[in-house]
Amino acid sequence: MKYTSLGKSGLKISVVGLGFWQAGSRFWGWTDYSSVSKSVIDGVGAALETNINFLDTAEVYGGGLSERVVGEAVRIHGRDNFIVASKVAGYRVTSGSIVGGVENINRRLGFTVDLIQLHWPPPYPWPLCWSIRGLEEAVSRGLAHYYGLSNFPSSLLEEALNCSKRFEPVSNQVQYSLAYRVPELKLKGLMERYNLALIAWSPLAKGALAGLREAKTSAQRGDKVFSVASSDSTLLDTVSRIAAKYNASMSQVALAWLIAKRAVPIPGFRDPSRVREYAGAARLRISEDDLEALDEVSIKYLRIWGEDYGELRTLRYIPAFIQRIAITLMGGI
Repeated sequence: MKYTSLGKSGLKISVVGLGFWQAGSRFWGWTDYSSVSKSVIDGVGAALETNINFLDTAEVYGGGLSERVVGEAVRIHGRDNFIVASKVAGYRVTSGSIVGGVENINRRLGFTVDLIQLHWPPPYPWPLCWSIRGLEEAVSRGLAHYYGLSNFPSSLLEEALNCSKRFEPVSNQVQYSLAYRVPELKLKGLMERYNLALIAWSPLAKGALAGLREAKTSAQRGDKVFSVASSDSTLLDTVSRIAAKYNASMSQVALAWLIAKRAVPIPGFRDPSRVREYAGAARLRISEDDLEALDEVSIKYLRIWGEDYGELRTLRYIPAFIQRIAITLMGGI
């Protein structure tokens, strides 16, 4: 396994991590505690075997179920073997609410989280600096070792950096894949300038880049990127051809492309065998010619989704209390 720095934190994380949105999420149709727990425990065990040490979850995933099973799995396989990240919801707009959210996260995990992230920017009219104060306070109190951001476009990222007083963020988690390359236009360069780690969620476009052509879950059916990528035969045929050339899977090629872009992909899983497959992406050495071929076949995805990163941007127009009520009533996402 290869490792990289988590921004300015000094922590070394595996170049491919694991994301746990699927664990407990109703949108993925996977909410039974016993089956989720067994899969996550086995998957984290596979991560230990293959030296994947970076795990990412969030308080809204399954209404806290994801954090509970991830915490259980990490404690079973050894807390010192993993760097665990979680996220407080963007509807937490005051310092006290964010600190309370991190305290709840630590209770569900059963230990202090390494990286706490703000899942999405706060809605209008709340000042962004209030949220940054809360993240800084969580670190100051020892409730998290570092903090990062999530789904912040370039303009809000610069504002957040200007808000920082005691501690600076070490990362920004955004959607990034062969089928969604918007971060390359403005955001990625800004993050590199400030030495912020780029954590890539949905690195396989919810399975489309692994070769899945038909949606199986609500998460896939409602996703525009999955819809477009799963029907892009030119892109998928190119990924498949390159995978065959290296005796690799399509998933490994898509992840290796992201690693070459200096991003840290965090694919999800249900079958623990996929964890071993993902780990193989770190060992895959794709030639410059083949990386360029992947760039060329996916070049339209630089701008098809917009000129600047804007995932979850509509949440900025929904009042915080409505966000919280809706997500609570749904039992999380």
